[in-house]
Amino acid sequence: MTSSNQSTSIKPQNFTIDGIKFFKAHLDKLRLDSTSTENPVTTSEVSLFMILHLYTDEMGQIRSFTKDPSISERKQLCISNISTDHDLTYETVKKAFDTLISKNYVKEVYTETGVHYEIVDYALYNQQLENNKGLFEKGKSSYFRIPKALFLEKIFGSLIKHRYHTGPIFLLELCQYFTVQIGTNRKYTTDINKVTGERTMNFLKKTLRTNAKRVRQFLGLINRIFKFEPVNTKVKKPVNRFTRKRSFTQVCIDKFKFHLNGNCFKENELNLTTEAFSRSKKEIDARVKYAQIPLKWREMQDIYKSISRVVNLSQHLSIVQKEQKVLNFALSKVSDTLEELHKNDGLKTIKSVGAFVNKMFSNAFDEFVQNFIKVDERIDIMDAYHRKYGEYPLFINRE
Repeated sequence: MTSSNQSTSIKPQNFTIDGIKFFKAHLDKLRLDSTSTENPVTTSEVSLFMILHLYTDEMGQIRSFTKDPSISERKQLCISNISTDHDLTYETVKKAFDTLISKNYVKEVYTETGVHYEIVDYALYNQQLENNKGLFEKGKSSYFRIPKALFLEKIFGSLIKHRYHTGPIFLLELCQYFTVQIGTNRKYTTDINKVTGERTMNFLKKTLRTNAKRVRQFLGLINRIFKFEPVNTKVKKPVNRFTRKRSFTQVCIDKFKFHLNGNCFKENELNLTTEAFSRSKKEIDARVKYAQIPLKWREMQDIYKSISRVVNLSQHLSIVQKEQKVLNFALSKVSDTLEELHKNDGLKTIKSVGAFVNKMFSNAFDEFVQNFIKVDERIDIMDAYHRKYGEYPLFINRE
């Protein structure tokens, strides 16, 4: 059996984290920079670096600091979008963003039509995933996922205010822990409540570099996402009143059991359409990045919609095992055309890039069907479509 056959025969895990991708190499860099004695990475810098991952494409490109379609194109890359959406002060975000650039976490990308940003090495790490499939099975996954719900809680402002310098890094480590658990040790669990962990108070004090009181306060801040519950406690009673240092009963916690909010998980349904869309989206993002095609955020969103449409169409060709071939053909046609237009300064003549790309995908699909689908294959496709929908498809004919 070949390695490719082995990878397709592996049973997928039952649950995944409903969140965004974050690479282990970036976490390692943050850990290292947090120990620097000269210029350590700060709470606000780590927090902002996490937030920026909400807005990146598959190649680490950031063309907008908001997902609000009502924001004008001119204001999409304004720092104020982040400060407003995540309850942070403008000064905090601006200073942290400038520092992330100076420390080579983020870089500016200049094109002939403007500037956008890029998370350094994101594209490199993401493309390496294609060459290292199966490593997750060995516990060597190069990325994990941050739950989207963590950003909705808007806790980063509190972490910054209360100076939990290693707090955001600890949150990343918790995200990594749960991603690994449901990908390996608890891969086939049917009960997400069984995906738990334990940490001692001493470990938490050392990790957060603070005392027990501030540890409990920190756990209170993240309680709606990561729930920590005491499992080992002991009671210290007041000492003799003549020698006492403490006149009250004190409850000491030695260990915590913790779990991730169930809303942060989602069932891992094997969806071929979703996988095809993800691969196609990564391909177009890579072609746009490396050809330095100056596309805006809304233009990329329109392109993604066109990709989604042609991916859905392509699945009807699976009956003759040509769904991936038509996608490769269409993606190459569209990408090559965009690159050629960019080289010849022709993009400026296109009124709507989204509509233009949508038409190109349609033409490429029709061309593939016309030239690479045999008559008997067309009959199989049409019959399968008719059995499923009760009518014959308009995108293909028998001739």
